[in-house]
Amino acid sequence: MQLNASGLAATLGALAGALLHGAPAAAQVDPGTSPAPNAYNETSSEAGTLVADTAVLYYQEDDNRVRVVESETGLTWNAPSGLVVAGKFVYDSLTGATPNGAARSLNVVQTFRPPTQPGSHLPAAATRSEEGSDTSTGASGIYEIARGQLPVDKGFKDTRKAGDLGVTLPIASGLKLSVGGAGSWEMDFTSYSGRVGLAKELFGKNTTVSVGYNYEHDSVKPFTGIPRALGSMGETIIGSARQKRVSSFVAGLTQVLTPGWLAQINWSHGVTHGYQSDPYKLVSLVDSASGDPFAYIYESRPRRRVRDSVYAGTKFALGSAVTDASVRWYHDDWGITSWTYGLSEHIPLGRSAYVEPGIRYYRQTSANFFRNYLLLEENTPAFVSADSRLGAFHAWTLGVKAGAKIASNIEIYGAAERYVQEGRRIDRTAPGALAKTDLFSGSKSVSIITGLRVTFR
Repeated sequence: MQLNASGLAATLGALAGALLHGAPAAAQVDPGTSPAPNAYNETSSEAGTLVADTAVLYYQEDDNRVRVVESETGLTWNAPSGLVVAGKFVYDSLTGATPNGAARSLNVVQTFRPPTQPGSHLPAAATRSEEGSDTSTGASGIYEIARGQLPVDKGFKDTRKAGDLGVTLPIASGLKLSVGGAGSWEMDFTSYSGRVGLAKELFGKNTTVSVGYNYEHDSVKPFTGIPRALGSMGETIIGSARQKRVSSFVAGLTQVLTPGWLAQINWSHGVTHGYQSDPYKLVSLVDSASGDPFAYIYESRPRRRVRDSVYAGTKFALGSAVTDASVRWYHDDWGITSWTYGLSEHIPLGRSAYVEPGIRYYRQTSANFFRNYLLLEENTPAFVSADSRLGAFHAWTLGVKAGAKIASNIEIYGAAERYVQEGRRIDRTAPGALAKTDLFSGSKSVSIITGLRVTFR
């Protein structure tokens, strides 16, 4: 597989969180965002009900890149006492092609190979040829990319299983305690997390103050092993697995302003320690005259990342229509700053159906260590990555969701979204042929969701 495991988990986590209850999926998790809240926690508050929700997601990136087929099933029990127990299970199947980080070359065919296992023969040092064509990854993991084509590994294939269980219980008047845990298992990545939160209702339930903490432990076990950071492509691996720990804290305030107007603000702070490099990503070393690739090295990212974000949202009801608007600011010590703006309108259709168009705009700056390529003669920095998710870009998401009750306790729903990511494609100051080469490898995608929700009383 040629996709960062933790990045994949975050992307699918947001997609999965959008499945239940017909929430629109984000086509891609932008690096400056945190995974979306668990949508299944936004359950019916009707006491004495058992809610079963199941949905299927189809996600496809343009140019036959990553394809995801995901199924999710959730159950929520709303006890008469106010106790809420919610759980879900997710299964994903992923195929397609994904960029490996190397820059396009207009003049040469590029050959890529995985790291060498201990005791194996070190692959040949050559990384370029004048003849050849684009080929799929073979059993050896070696593949070629034709001139002018984006370097992608077409051998990408993976499955993911994930589960989550959460409990919310009233412990005093207007005070609720929430605890939960989750696990995610991929072929080369596992993740376990636990969370706890408190919410207190004040002033006649018009104000809610909440705090929460989440701890996550991840294990990255690449198929090809762990390469040496900044090491040459194909050299011997230095291990088989690495660990990462994530601690996150969130505090929020929700205020009812009028019977039809609700406002919310949240602040979150997170710290990540451990292995955060993508073991599959490369950086091109190019000739300063021709711009042709001469060699490739593995990327290197800092082992610590501190994130802060502020989210503000409002919902306003005018009659039976509801407008939902939000803005989110994010910054981390890698140098990424982002803004996210969202707007949707919930429009009832008759007494049992609705439609909800929405739009989202995202913009981020690049990480301090992001580079599309390095020159052969320059000193190699301690940290460098050519992953476009860490570069500067902006993205639009246009979507619509709809639902209808086909019985008093049965609802069907669906959603469709188009995601378009754009960034700087041409750098006229680049050397040689790179000055007229498309350097951006961002994605465009569509996602479609269908679901069924049944309430048992």
